[in-house]
Amino acid sequence: MIKQIYTRAFNILMKMPLKLWGLSLLSGFLTLLILIFGGLPIISIPVAATLSAGMSVVYLDGYNGKEVYSDQLFLGFKKFPHVAGGMCWQKLWVLLWFLIPIAGPVIAVIKSLSYAFTPYILTQEPEIGATEALRKSMERTNSYKANMFLAIIVPSVVFAVVVIILNILAMIPFVGILFAAVSFIVSLVYGLFAPLFFGLVRAGFYDYAKSNVYHAPAAVNVNAPKVTCNSCGHENPAGTKFCGKCGAKID
Repeated sequence: MIKQIYTRAFNILMKMPLKLWGLSLLSGFLTLLILIFGGLPIISIPVAATLSAGMSVVYLDGYNGKEVYSDQLFLGFKKFPHVAGGMCWQKLWVLLWFLIPIAGPVIAVIKSLSYAFTPYILTQEPEIGATEALRKSMERTNSYKANMFLAIIVPSVVFAVVVIILNILAMIPFVGILFAAVSFIVSLVYGLFAPLFFGLVRAGFYDYAKSNVYHAPAAVNVNAPKVTCNSCGHENPAGTKFCGKCGAKID
């Protein structure tokens, strides 16, 4: 499962790196402006949280081979109380778990994985209430938390360890400058593209769980037009820009 999601996420990222990076930068910039100039936290935090949910829509649509655009960042504002309430409820519970003495940080990581589907449920399944979205996320991530941990958390830990080792080696006289240069390049590439990749991976787990666990089979319209991917032969709905299986561009 992890290999399948990784492959598709990587292919999508390679197809539209600048577009995804630009939207991510826009989302971060708007969030920063809101937190600085948005006034009272009771206003600025829900708005910033809703923007975060919008970025999840970008990743989910991108993972499914659809076009991504700036308007998707603001989709959550169409049902602002619903989306903002659910996102803030999610963040509040993670914070409360984190504040537990000693074991809090570990529990908070586990709970963050349990709540990972919340922004997708809020934006893709509006019939589910804001508080109910957290419970649904916990139910639907139940079989995937270990894989999500391996796919998202472990690579980040490995990166941190590699950078620490490179920085230690950078202290070696003369040759240390080479290790310092490698550390800088690795950190730069990771900082630019890892958030995009893991955003797609999180969306991939939601999409995988939805299609394999709790999504009821839909009636298949055999007459619906299809387009075949030249790379892997997968049949996609007409109008699809990127293959839903391998991420290759469909001509």
